[in-house]
Amino acid sequence: CTDTLWNRIDRLGVAVSGGGDSMALLYILTACAAEHGAVLEVATVDHGLRPEGGEEAAFVAQVCQEIGLPHETLKWTGWDGKGNLQAQAREARYRLLGRWAKRRGLDAVALGHTMDDQAETFLMRLARRAGVDGLAAMAAVFSRDGGRFWRPALGLERGDLRVFLTRHGFDWRDDPSNDDERFDRVKARKALAALGGLGIDKDTLSVVAGNLAQASRALKLATRDAARRIGRVEAGDVVFTREGLILAGSEIRRRLISAALVWVSGADYPPRREALDLAEA
Repeated sequence: CTDTLWNRIDRLGVAVSGGGDSMALLYILTACAAEHGAVLEVATVDHGLRPEGGEEAAFVAQVCQEIGLPHETLKWTGWDGKGNLQAQAREARYRLLGRWAKRRGLDAVALGHTMDDQAETFLMRLARRAGVDGLAAMAAVFSRDGGRFWRPALGLERGDLRVFLTRHGFDWRDDPSNDDERFDRVKARKALAALGGLGIDKDTLSVVAGNLAQASRALKLATRDAARRIGRVEAGDVVFTREGLILAGSEIRRRLISAALVWVSGADYPPRREALDLAEA
């Protein structure tokens, strides 16, 4: 309840799936909101992919009714059976929550990501050979899809949140897919448990991710400064001086080219590293 972000929040949304992390967050933020005089609203995203999804949303709605909080179920109907299901579901989740936040006039939407999620995400991105930006820690506060999002539980462990729920007699609903080893996150969770003997645990990886986040910020500032020195816009194109690009070094040069391609094309995401390597060749 001591986070300084509370000073800028009058209306806070909470995304609650019914799982242990988000249910614990709901109860904690309910107390914090009362302490700070903030209004709290709750939303559950039902992806329509599991028969249990509707039951979990109904469970959250019932709990919210009991503690006097408004609740809304946001339904996703956009899955066409093609592409990466997990990625599309994640995109839809943020999109639905962003629209909900805008419609309800919310200052931010709290998400239940924990230290465990931080560590698991690090391992998953490491497997994809991510660079500094990809391995950097999750942002505690960020904007996306028209909404502002907040991760207040990043410093807490999943186990501790379940201890809190059990101690107070609060219920939650576990998603059975959390034990499905077909999913990379479940594999990362099991790998993390196996690495504990080497001292590579969730706390260690969270610290490393935090260090990389600082490095990422420094590189972004250096890239911005370089762009101002050696770049200019001409008739819709981004032009860099040849000498400036050479002196910038490979990392800053790659970032400059990537940012220029995104700006010119209007793409949502930068090109993959392999494509950038070809562009530099």
